[in-house]
Amino acid sequence: MFGFIKHSQMVRSSILVVFVFVQFSDATKRDDVMTMATTELGITFWNQAELTVIAKCCEPQFYSTPNNNTAILSAAKNCILKNSGNKAVPALAPYSNVNNCLNPETLDSVVSDLIAPVLALADALVRKVKTTLSDCKDTNTQTGAAKQEACIQKTYGVILTDLTLAYVDGICKKIVNENVEPKEWGCGLKYIPSVLTFSKYACSKIVKN
Repeated sequence: MFGFIKHSQMVRSSILVVFVFVQFSDATKRDDVMTMATTELGITFWNQAELTVIAKCCEPQFYSTPNNNTAILSAAKNCILKNSGNKAVPALAPYSNVNNCLNPETLDSVVSDLIAPVLALADALVRKVKTTLSDCKDTNTQTGAAKQEACIQKTYGVILTDLTLAYVDGICKKIVNENVEPKEWGCGLKYIPSVLTFSKYACSKIVKN
C-alpha cells in the first residue's frame, strides 16, 4: 500500500510529461505519436506500448470535453494509475530522492506550480488542436466511434506536425528561466534523466545560481 501511495503521488508529476501526448492521439496512428515521444522526445519512463495503452484510455475524455482541462488532467491521472502498476516499485527510489533534494518543497508542490505556466505556453497549440476537433465534430457526418476516430485523426495530424523537440525545448527554456528556482533546477538536472533523455534538450544546459 505504501508503494501504491508513493506511485500515486509521482503520477501527478508524470502527468506534466505525458499530458500533451495522451490527449491528442488517435486510434489508427496512435503508435506514431508514442514512438515520437519515446524516440525524438526521449521519454524513457514508459515505453511506446505503455504510452499507447494510456493514450487509448484518455482519448474518450478529450473527445467528450476538449475544453475542460481539469477533466482531461483527471482522466490522464486515472489512466496513468490504472495502466502503470508495474512502475510503482521503480518509481519509489527516484521519487524519494527528488523529495529529499527539494526539501522543504516536494516534487508534487513544484510540479503543481508549473502546470499553469506550461499550459499557458502551449496555449496556441492546444487551441489549434481543439479548433480542429471542433470543426470536425461540426462537419463530419459519421456517428459514434467512427466519428470520434475520424476527428481524433485530424487532431493527431496537428500534433505530429507541431509538437517537435524544438517546440518542447523552447517551452522548457522559458519555464526554467522564468518559473524555476536554482535549487529546484539543481534537483531537476540530477533526476530528470531518470525519466527522460534530457541531454537531447538545450534547456538541460541552463545554469542557475
